Parts: sequence; structure tokens; C-alpha cells
Amino acid sequence: MLASVHSQVGFRDFKNDEKRFCHSLGPLFGIFLFAVAIWVLHHELREYHYHDVVRHLAEIPTHRLLLALAFTILNYLIMTGYDTLALRYIRHPIAYIKIALASFIGYAFSNNIGLSMIACASIRYRLYSAWDLSALEITKVIIFCSLTIWLGFFTIGSIVFLFEPVVIPEALHLPFASVHYLGIIFIMIVGGYFFWSVLRKKPLKIREWEFPLPSTRVFLIQITIASIDWALAGSVLYALLHATTTLSFPGFLGIFLLAQFAGLASQIPGGLGIFESVVLLLLSPTLPASLILGSLY
Repeated sequence: MLASVHSQVGFRDFKNDEKRFCHSLGPLFGIFLFAVAIWVLHHELREYHYHDVVRHLAEIPTHRLLLALAFTILNYLIMTGYDTLALRYIRHPIAYIKIALASFIGYAFSNNIGLSMIACASIRYRLYSAWDLSALEITKVIIFCSLTIWLGFFTIGSIVFLFEPVVIPEALHLPFASVHYLGIIFIMIVGGYFFWSVLRKKPLKIREWEFPLPSTRVFLIQITIASIDWALAGSVLYALLHATTTLSFPGFLGIFLLAQFAGLASQIPGGLGIFESVVLLLLSPTLPASLILGSLY
């Protein structure tokens, strides 16, 4: 009997060690990606001096800076649409000024410190609970907004990757040379979600919680808002880059989306290093690396 107790204790210890190891994989993978990003940045910029980057930054015309600022303001205004639509989805609308406050603070933190789900969810919970939303309602808002963001990413990504496929450089060591097939996968995800929401009449039930699937009208508004959001976010950086006849906006947007995806997947604060590395690798055949980095910063 004593041996059995020891065996059970040993098994629990093993399971606890296994859980701790699995939980540590995420941060370790993020550190690995950050180290790779630093190496890529060093490799791409080894022929340039710090003063070259500063010079290109100073050479950005004032009208382009103002244009980028205008796109940024529009981008944050569009992002309030996520919460507005989500609150209508749960049938608990509140004043737009409150929605705008929660949206701006939430996305300002999540876009800059990483861990977007945790950062944005914490701020939303603090504000919306003070405005008489229940924990379940706040959870539905968070899930709805997160789903909408990714629906927009997959929608605009599928269009760009199908019609303006980005050529992947060998330096990234990926198993595919073009994102054309990625566009097909993305459009299948969006189409699958759409048909699932249309054909499924009953709400999605998770334990005692029920989540009614959005209507066709809400789905179309979701992908419209989120697609505009992603396009405006890419427009900010595109406005800061020097004009070039070899880089169209759709082509640049594909590069921007890939870099954003890599940065979000890494969960490194603000995608620091990851986003810049992917943009440098994909744009360096078109523009000087120091010019690209000057626009990024």
C-alpha cells in the first residue's frame, strides 16, 4: 500500500513537471524567435551605419508623416467598430464614447506590449464590468472581437495572397516559395465559417454558456470592418516608405500581413524584432535596408 501511495505521488509530480515544461515552451520559443530576429537584423544591416538609418528617417517628407498620422487616427476609429458590433451582437449597447475609450486603451496596450488577448481582455473586463456588463457578456465581447480580427485577416489575406502572391526568400527557410496556397487556405477558413454560421441554427454551447452564431449581415459587417482595419494599419507604414514604382500597395500589404502574423504568433511585446525582420527580408530586394528600417522606426 505504501508503494502504491509513493507511485501515485510520483505520478502526480511527473504530471506537474510535464505541465510546467509545456508552459515554459511558449516563452522559450518566443526567446528563440527574438534571437533569430536579432541575427537577421544584424545580417541585413551589417553594411549600413546607424547614421544611414537616422538620415533616411529624417528624409521622410512632412506630407508622408501627416498621411501616416491620418491613417493611424482612422485606424483607431475603425477599431471601435469591433466593440460596437460585439455589444450589438450580445444586445447590450452602451454609449459610443465609452466604447471608444475601452477600444482605444485596450488596443493601444495590446498592440505595444504583446499578449494581445490577455492585455486587451483585462482592460475590457475592468471597464465593461464598471458599466454593468456581466462576466459572461464581457467574455462574449472578447471572443467576438478576437474572431472578427482574424476573420478580417484571413479575408484580406486570401485576396492579397491569391492575386498578389509574395515570393518568399530562401533566407526564411520555409517549405513554400509563394503564399498563393496560403491564400487558398485562408479563403477556405472564411468560407467554412460563413457556411457553418448559416447552416447551424442552434447556438454554440460550451458547458452552460451559449454563443449564438452571427447572422449573415453581422458576418459581412465583421469582415468589412476588420479588412479595413488591416488595410489601414498597412497604409501607415506604406505612407512612410519612399515612393517606388516596383512596389504596389497590394504587394506591400501581403508583406505587411505576413510580418504581422509572425509578430503576433511570437507573442513578443509588439512583435519587436520579428515584424522588422520579416519586413526587411521581403522588402530588401526592392528598397535599401536602412531606408526600410528608418521608416519602421
